[in-house]
Amino acid sequence: MAEPVMLEVRERRSPFGRFCKWAFWIFQGVMLLLALGTCAAVTPYLADPDPEVAMGAGMFGALALGALWAIWPGGTVILGVLVLLTRGRKRLIPAPDGAAAPSGRSRGGGSVPPTGPPR
Repeated sequence: MAEPVMLEVRERRSPFGRFCKWAFWIFQGVMLLLALGTCAAVTPYLADPDPEVAMGAGMFGALALGALWAIWPGGTVILGVLVLLTRGRKRLIPAPDGAAAPSGRSRGGGSVPPTGPPR
């Protein structure tokens, strides 16, 4: 008698796990928008005829982007570890009766002809 076919599946994330996943993606979007927004806000002042304004805008832009580039990797690592740790558990479940033996056909409707002796 053949052993039953087992499928490896994951349980759903807990509410805290879903929160961590959403927080990770929202953090990535916010950091990207802040970086692009800093560039958009500083650019008009860089061409100012007053050299002090242009220098101040350049220094502010460098400081703001430097802070974002320091915070972004740290937040990504912390939230990424939380996302990985809050995944659902792996479970082995028996395959349904109809799915125990693969049909040999691809999803595309069997574009590869079956192999066997010629007829």
